Amino acid sequence: MAWPGSGPRNWSAGARSPPVSSAGSTTSRTRWARCTWARSTSAGSGRRTRSGCEPAARTSTAMAGGPSTRSGSRRPGSSPGPGWPLTWSSRKKIFFEKKARLTVRYSEQDRGAGCSHICMERNHMKINENTLQAVSIAAFLHDIGKFAERAQAVAMGDKDMVEQEYRYAHAHHTEIALKILFSIEQLEQSVGEDAEQNILNLAARHHKPRNILEKIIAQADQIASGHERATGDEKSGYDTGGRERKRQTPMLSILSRIRLKNAPADPEGDWRYRIGKAGAAATTSNFENFFPVEKEQYTFDRVEQDYRTQWEDFKSAIKPSGDLGLDLFGHFSTIIAICREFQWCLPASTRKQELPDVSLYDHQKICAALASCLYCYHTDHNTLTEHELFNREQEKFILFCGDISGIQKFIYQISSKGAYRTLKGKSFYIQMLAEILSWEFVEYFSLTQTNILYASGGKFYLLLPNLPEVEEKLGKLQNSVNRELLEKFNGELYLRAGYRALSANDLTRKSGRTLYRIWDQLTRQLVYQDRQRYSTLATDDYDSLFGVHPEEKLKSCEVCHSTVPDKTDKVCSNCDEMKKLGRQLGTSSWIAVAREDNALGSTGKPFRILDRYIWLLEKPPESLTGKNVVLLGINARNFYDQPLKLQSQALINSIPFILGSSHRFDTTFDKIARRSKGGFKRLGVLRMDVDSLGKIFSEGLENYQHGLLEDTTRFHSLGRITTLSWQLSRFFGAVLPAMIARNPDWCDRVTVVYSGGDDLFLLGSWDALPEVALEIQKQFSAFACHNSSFSLSGGLVITKGSFPVYKSADMAGEAETAAKTNMTAFMKTGDLVRKSSFTFFDIPMHWQEYAAIASVEQKLTTIVGKKENYPLLRRLREIALSWHRSREYLKRTQHNRTLEEIHEQIQAEKWRWRMVYSLSRFAEGK
Repeated sequence: MAWPGSGPRNWSAGARSPPVSSAGSTTSRTRWARCTWARSTSAGSGRRTRSGCEPAARTSTAMAGGPSTRSGSRRPGSSPGPGWPLTWSSRKKIFFEKKARLTVRYSEQDRGAGCSHICMERNHMKINENTLQAVSIAAFLHDIGKFAERAQAVAMGDKDMVEQEYRYAHAHHTEIALKILFSIEQLEQSVGEDAEQNILNLAARHHKPRNILEKIIAQADQIASGHERATGDEKSGYDTGGRERKRQTPMLSILSRIRLKNAPADPEGDWRYRIGKAGAAATTSNFENFFPVEKEQYTFDRVEQDYRTQWEDFKSAIKPSGDLGLDLFGHFSTIIAICREFQWCLPASTRKQELPDVSLYDHQKICAALASCLYCYHTDHNTLTEHELFNREQEKFILFCGDISGIQKFIYQISSKGAYRTLKGKSFYIQMLAEILSWEFVEYFSLTQTNILYASGGKFYLLLPNLPEVEEKLGKLQNSVNRELLEKFNGELYLRAGYRALSANDLTRKSGRTLYRIWDQLTRQLVYQDRQRYSTLATDDYDSLFGVHPEEKLKSCEVCHSTVPDKTDKVCSNCDEMKKLGRQLGTSSWIAVAREDNALGSTGKPFRILDRYIWLLEKPPESLTGKNVVLLGINARNFYDQPLKLQSQALINSIPFILGSSHRFDTTFDKIARRSKGGFKRLGVLRMDVDSLGKIFSEGLENYQHGLLEDTTRFHSLGRITTLSWQLSRFFGAVLPAMIARNPDWCDRVTVVYSGGDDLFLLGSWDALPEVALEIQKQFSAFACHNSSFSLSGGLVITKGSFPVYKSADMAGEAETAAKTNMTAFMKTGDLVRKSSFTFFDIPMHWQEYAAIASVEQKLTTIVGKKENYPLLRRLREIALSWHRSREYLKRTQHNRTLEEIHEQIQAEKWRWRMVYSLSRFAEGK
């Protein structure tokens, strides 16, 4: 397997994989006991093996087909069936099948209960990992022909042949496209019992499946399509038809269709994404290309041209000129990343009767996740038959969520001394921790990155197979992670986790359960678990949690104020590590991840997260000693060619990593404050996030704007949820830092400490941040198609550069909360709008209000620049606070009055005559 940081495992050194039955499952495998995990690799393969594992019973075998494959067997008293009397070969076959069913039973101790490594013992099940990965690869590439077809890069082929062999043209084009992109030897390499079971056939014949592996992908495609695709309406299609429609239809923005209940009506529009690389969102020159545009601005000719350009760039990334190209198995993680880079903006379907709002990438990825789960489930249950495969009532899938709790307190709990680098290092650590955790969980089930539905903001969602004892296995892995986090951070960080079983009927809305309800139950489980931290560890680790420890002299860390032994330095080891991380980030362009601490030879000293070692590098390594390394290109730089440069030394995958911060910005808070214009030198702290995000995923999809369907649950799909999550994360993680870096007045005075998921934390000169906040709101509105259901709220506070960060972060959080509880009455429309506000100088105001007074900001800046004007500034603040108190009082007490009456009353309050009197006296004094 080519999951990040790990290669596929062999069961013995030099072995390719266990033998495979006609159903694609392992016919024989040693059952391992008393497992002591070793991070070792077999020679020349880059695969992980188990060192020190003793075979419990080498005679233990597993039936490939289960009871349904018992040809010719008889029950006592039954009449002979066809084929009797039996030949010698038939009798011999029955004997060995019966022997296979007498599986050796072994105790819990022999199951490897003593395993203590973080990934726990392997699921000792009869799954051929080579076949599992092949199923995932083929499912992920099953619709690649659509891309090639729209780019006019493949010939149409004979119509009768295509219909007979493939049913649809795009399936035939998938076969042609795969031969263009990858090695024919790998494509036609058998992954099952016969030569027909290869990646080429599995991917291309999903509409005309002939064997059980092809039927798995066909079933996964049907489930994915059934829960993603919705009937098109009059606004969803371009005025084009026939074959031209396929190459002239760009993807519809899902953000334009989300609608909250009681949201103000928006102007009608049809918003589409321009075809281009996702990495453009992280560049300072053209991040606007990531924004949707109205369809009138994106002509048919331009769409066709962009499809052709996108395909050529995609082909060059997969298979550079003169090179053999990427390895399907060894470089699968890189291939996934390249597909996201080029397919995020291509619709999965361009049919006129369907809504083109789910990307080709998301459809293929979910199909791969479903297919791998189906293979694991049925192989493990010995039910890999067509009848069982088509059973959609069984709960074959697990929707799993992992969420790192305690992030904000962990990041902000620092004083001002050396705080910026520490702050930056902590933010980076959390991002890497969430990334590595998602890798660990999918690796535990021998799955690939396609099973990671979403990972950002310290949270990750996975689609896993519903295997026996899944609760126990996931619990063990969670406890192992939390035990290590407890030892390192003394309870500041905690991994809470939850899961829910799903059936195919759940995903296709035929069970009575909607995906949103299941998602909501999962969220509630996380909240419940957060209230019972370490309850599962209390039995095994009672003494370490509650025991009496030897007394020792303690002191407080100067940065985070945690208690440390008196003999240590003034700063605790964690803060020292985070500060070093922040310093290294300032000069880094690449991140290397491996399981061996010497994987990069003598290239610096790595830091460790769980059982992975991480290096921060200015440039890619020139030599490797480790067998399996993952390179992460910071902020989506060209990562495609790195695996081929070092393939002679090691198996290496390269993927983009959106850092979501100004990682090269390196200074102190005092220096940032001193960069304020004028004589008033202060530091600004800004926090913002998306309003009503939970409702956006529930109400927003339930009230999805669509003219032809009354089925409100139709749009609750994994494809739309992951698409929406990723696009929001891309805005905060890539677009926003690029926007600030491009502005010459901000790039040296404002730094993005963290921006990702749905929120942000900025530091900067106090006079720059108000303008930055307003620009972020404007850009987010444009990114969300000016949809009023999407809004931001934020709070800005002003402090000295020496003020403790944790206090200023709390103050900014309180200001943000005040903005989220703000209500604004619009006299012209009579609307009462909640949230969508900005708190500045302790006054929450709607963004329209703030934009109206933003023009006064320059005058205020001029006044603040002179000390003799400070009394005027204080007087203006008192007047504003008086007006605010009057408004809040009337909002609480005048429930029976109309908005017009309240407005008139506010105008008659005492703030008005105080303003006239104070300003008149001030003018006389001048």
